[in-house]
Amino acid sequence: MVDSKQERVAELARLVGITVREDERAEVGDRLDCLLREMQKLEGLDLADVQPVSIFPEEPSDGA
Repeated sequence: MVDSKQERVAELARLVGITVREDERAEVGDRLDCLLREMQKLEGLDLADVQPVSIFPEEPSDGA
């Protein structure tokens, strides 16, 4: 089990195959916590009447 925020950052970095220096782990952990808090706010939005919008142009099907 991961105990501290810095250990969590180190484990997540290992799992995704990136390097986070030990002296950067506290800041990365703070930023990750902030991001997760902001994402939790989005979970409360009622999006039932919102239609999805494609942000990428359609790829031609003929390979051109």
